[in-house]
Parts: sequence; structure tokens; C-alpha cells
Amino acid sequence: MKGVQEPDCKAELRRLLAKGPPIWVEDKYGFPLPDNGDTHVVALWFSSTNEEKSAKLHGAVEGDEREKLWSELKELLQAMEDDKEEVRD
Repeated sequence: MKGVQEPDCKAELRRLLAKGPPIWVEDKYGFPLPDNGDTHVVALWFSSTNEEKSAKLHGAVEGDEREKLWSELKELLQAMEDDKEEVRD
């Protein structure tokens, strides 16, 4: 979640905004989803301990809180774009 709340660069922020703040662990190569309509991995199994843990990211926000964060990040990106335009002028 730190990457969402404190992006390192504008390109990273743009990529994050394309899908919105993440909620679940995701990697299209490491955790490919089946073609059955699943939208995310819900649990991870650890063979060393034979434990299953939630794939939900610590600190992930959902619902209205996620929408608010998403709006704030979009505003930040727009402000960064506006600053870039002012520097060019």
C-alpha cells in the first residue's frame, strides 16, 4: 500500500491509477487466474508451514475509503501534470 499512498514517480502513479488502489496480491505471471471469471487470488498457501493466508494486502482500503483515495491520487497526478505544463510555459 505504500506504493499507492507514496508513489515514487508520475509513471508509477499513472499505472496504479489505471486499475485503482490494489486490494489483493496480484501478479499475472506468478498467480495467473483461470478463465472462469475469477477476478483475484483470495488465499495463498505456504508449503513450509502448510498454512493458508488471505491474499488481501495489509492496509488495503475498500468501498468509499478506496474511492476517496483514488480521487486524491487522481488529483495529485493532475497537479503534477499542471506543474509540468507551467514549467514548459
